[in-house]
Amino acid sequence: MDLAQIAGWLAAAAIIAMLQKSDLRLKQGLIVHTVLYGIHFVLLGLPAAVISCVIALARITLSIYTRSLLCAAVLIIISVATALALSRSTVEILPLAASVVLTLSMFRFDGIKLRLGLLAGSILWLIHNVCVQSWGGIFLETCFCLSTLWGLWNLVREQSGKPKKEVCL
Repeated sequence: MDLAQIAGWLAAAAIIAMLQKSDLRLKQGLIVHTVLYGIHFVLLGLPAAVISCVIALARITLSIYTRSLLCAAVLIIISVATALALSRSTVEILPLAASVVLTLSMFRFDGIKLRLGLLAGSILWLIHNVCVQSWGGIFLETCFCLSTLWGLWNLVREQSGKPKKEVCL
């Protein structure tokens, strides 16, 4: 196994982040994952995926401190411009499409909606990784999808167990 694939497998260890109920802990774990994932794609020589990871680092970090639609819009514009400038195929557009979905999710949603956005982004990354034969990435995104579904299930169960508040008129 070469160094690029080892970095991809290390990035897969960040699966623990997806199991967090706390949005802050989830985002902190995703920062570690994104750094390792970026190294993986640098070593594979995939510049569009690397740029997507750099954008992801900015997105996750900024979303911890703000929910600004302006910040989200700037990151989306950067993602689209990068996709147009760097992508030579549909496959190379997928990480940047995931970036758009994930940016909206990180800045505008929390709880269940945040995790649904993360699931959509992971599916786009999974398709990309299958196409570029990123074995660690395939494993990682498959696990992210499964752990996100598990986290969603637990959040839905937890919320449905809470008594509904009655509104008195």
